[in-house]
Amino acid sequence: MSSDRAAPLRRQLAAVWARSDQLFDLVAPTDLHARPIALRHPLVFYIGHLPAFTWNQVARGALGRGPHDAELDALFARGIDPADARAAAAQSIDTWPALSRILRYRDSVRAAVDALVEPLLDHHVPGDPLLHHGRVLHVAIEHEQMHHETLLYMLQQCPELLRRPPEADLVSSRGHVPPALPPVEVPRGPVSLGVAPGELPFHWDNEAPRSTHTVDAFSIDALPITHGQLADFVAAGGYRDDRWWTGPWRPVAPSAWVDTPSGPQVRWLFGTAGFEDACHWPAQVSLAEARAYARWAGGRLPTELELHRAAYTAPDGSDRPFPWGPQPPTAHRTTADFHTWSPRPVGQTPAGASAWGVHELVGNGWEWTDTEWAARPGFVAELPTYPGYSADFFDGDHFVVFGGSWATAAGLLRRSFRNWYQPRYPHVFSSFRVVRTGPLSQAPAPPAGR
Repeated sequence: MSSDRAAPLRRQLAAVWARSDQLFDLVAPTDLHARPIALRHPLVFYIGHLPAFTWNQVARGALGRGPHDAELDALFARGIDPADARAAAAQSIDTWPALSRILRYRDSVRAAVDALVEPLLDHHVPGDPLLHHGRVLHVAIEHEQMHHETLLYMLQQCPELLRRPPEADLVSSRGHVPPALPPVEVPRGPVSLGVAPGELPFHWDNEAPRSTHTVDAFSIDALPITHGQLADFVAAGGYRDDRWWTGPWRPVAPSAWVDTPSGPQVRWLFGTAGFEDACHWPAQVSLAEARAYARWAGGRLPTELELHRAAYTAPDGSDRPFPWGPQPPTAHRTTADFHTWSPRPVGQTPAGASAWGVHELVGNGWEWTDTEWAARPGFVAELPTYPGYSADFFDGDHFVVFGGSWATAAGLLRRSFRNWYQPRYPHVFSSFRVVRTGPLSQAPAPPAGR
């Protein structure tokens, strides 16, 4: 086989490994045992997890090879997603291998996997989707890309540990006034979800099959809710008012805010931003907080299907691969793929609006939906080496998020990609907007923002 076929995949692997190293290098080696989020392992775990996952999927799972390092293959095989800190403590350990050993393991796995790219492309097993044109390598690549974002929102919880690169500036809201866009009415109509067999070079099991649905009419905010608008909810006593909350979990203030003597500031990767800098960023909150705000605003959160209809359909009945059309994601159309080190103020990418005129449906923040993460009709856990990728979270306690954030890799912005989190989880780079059932003429007016 010509090595020309292997070259693109080898370049993708090299690029994703380089990005991993860049992000871990933000933390001094002496600080890698920090545990910024109690519901996650310490940072050092992820240095070992990424190569362990790749080896266990590519070499052991797909090709039937033996262990690379049996102890580390098992120790770093899988992360955790517990319900609370007590469960997290029960699933974690206190002592980890020496960093030097983990780094040797990482580098050795990378070299071994790089050497397997060509054999993988020549190795086919009928009925095994991972051994068709090297699809298992995409499992490893996209898994690592997803962990880049996970690592960053973990690091946002401990900015004092970070070594800030000179180019890592926040995108300030100062001098920016978001456009005053009214809610958009989307009429009743069809929307498709998922992919058909053979439509993409690679997709995760939850992206299939393709299905068509009918969505009733709704109106939707043209832009995500900002921290400034969230401040109005806070000033109105929203975090203390039982009318807007359901369930036992309720924070006392917005999760991404830090109280200071001069007023609230907003977390970002390298510290906190003054409110004037962050007031027009999309509000990063948990699902519980987004639901409460939406009720106060006289609406609700969208469903996954409603966001798909607002993003990917058009008034003429056509579908689009991206909200703006067929063109690839660029900084002109969306805030994603590490174009920035922070969110942008909303309203800065009008070229990325959907055919209906809804802005920022892809990028700048994963949008909370009120759609439970569950098996869709026809779902099959089709990845033989990773059957629990989606199915392990069909537990009634995870909900779909839509569209991607500033730290989401470009390849994950595809129309069919799906993601999910627990409703109490406030750390994800999130956003949300309010929808109201029926046409605009029947919808209450939303409150004005700052």
